[in-house]
Formats: sequence, C-alpha cells, structure tokens
Amino acid sequence: MLNLLEDIVGPNISFNPVWNLRTKTPNNAASTVPWHQDSGYFDVESYNTLIVTAWVPLLDTNEQNGTLQMVPGCHRDGYIAKHTCCAGPTWYIDLDEDIIEKEFGVDMAKDPVTLDVPYGSFLLFNNFTPHRSLNNRSDVVRWSIDFRWQRTGTPAGLFGLKPTCEVRRDGEPDFRPDWDSFDSVDRNRAQLESMARDESAADEFSAVISGPWMKKWEIVNHNKHTDAFERTRKAGSLGCCMGD
Repeated sequence: MLNLLEDIVGPNISFNPVWNLRTKTPNNAASTVPWHQDSGYFDVESYNTLIVTAWVPLLDTNEQNGTLQMVPGCHRDGYIAKHTCCAGPTWYIDLDEDIIEKEFGVDMAKDPVTLDVPYGSFLLFNNFTPHRSLNNRSDVVRWSIDFRWQRTGTPAGLFGLKPTCEVRRDGEPDFRPDWDSFDSVDRNRAQLESMARDESAADEFSAVISGPWMKKWEIVNHNKHTDAFERTRKAGSLGCCMGD
C-alpha cells in the first residue's frame, strides 16, 4: 500500500489520525450517508492537503447492501463545495446534488458511479471526491474499515486533537513508525474530553455525536446531534468524526 501511496503523495508518508471501523445495519436511516466531501469534516487548515482514503469492505459490497457511489472527476481542482448540516436524524453533513452539478459541471442523473467492491478489494479516493454510501437493503450488516494517509508535514485536519504518524521516510528503508506515541492519544477520548462540559457528550456510550464540522456549515435540520452541538458550542471546543 505504501508503494502505491508514494506515487500519489510522494516518498514521505504519514498516517492520518482519522480511521474508522464501520457497521452499516440493514434499513437504518442513521447509517445512510449523504453526498459529501471528506474535507467538509476537516478543519480549513487542511484544505490544501491531499488526504488519500482506502475504503476496505469486509464482505462483498454492492448496491443492495450499501456500497459507495462517487462522482468521477470532481476531485481534480481540489475544491470544497458548500455543505449543510445535518442530514435527517444524523450528524452527517450534506452536499446538495444541485450544488454538485453547479460547482463541478456534472449531471447527477447519469454521472455518479455505483461501485461494487468484492471482498479482498478496496477503493482509493481523496478528500475532495464527492461520494455517499447507499442504504443497506440486505439482511446482513455491511462492515467496512477506512484508513487515510498524506504527505508528512501537512495538516491532518483533526482540529488539533491528534497528530499524524510518520510511516515512511525518504532514504530510510528501515524507518519504523512510532505507533506508541500515536496510540497514546485516543481520538474519541480526546473528542469526549473536549466536550466534557456537556453531560451527554461526556458519556462514551452515548449515541449523540457532535463536532466542529457543524460550526463550519449552516445547520438547516435540527436533531439530537445538533442540539448537543448548540450546548457544547457555548461551553468550549469540539472534536471530529465522519461517516461512510
């Protein structure tokens, strides 16, 4: 994987702190992710950073069980379009199809591509690519994991909660990543602690999620997640998540 990434980001590679193990349960609106660009969740300091994602399904994925759709070509200019918050009952940001058509010059009736990904394969895309995950209409949970990498020394996009981890250094074939230092900061715990003045946010088992991406975009739909955000915004800073 690092050999492949070197052709994209260069010989000095760092692991981005945003990685996720995901469960997409059947027929659950809360796990259906609308159109978005990953940079919509990142801080603005990272807007010039190319962050490469490997999306790895842990079973055969297709339209039936909620695979990804992408709009080809929209990543080329490195442009982040205007999103809104938050979709339906979720904490997900939303990129309206009309905005995608206007800003990127595509036809959303025919240009999006549904990506069937067999087990053992993966998708590689970047933080500027508009994409979404479909509803899981099967009777099994769709599991996936996603990892991200970038050029060493570029902003991670995680609002200062956790740094990147250098995994490859040019000219040092025996370079070993410092995973102990990287693992010493629990991203989710850091988010909870940044929101600790809100009792619901301080509960690690709470299903309520809020974060700084909500501050970046206009809130056009209110739910328990945005309500929690409004409370915590008055109390202090916030952490970061994203979904596919």
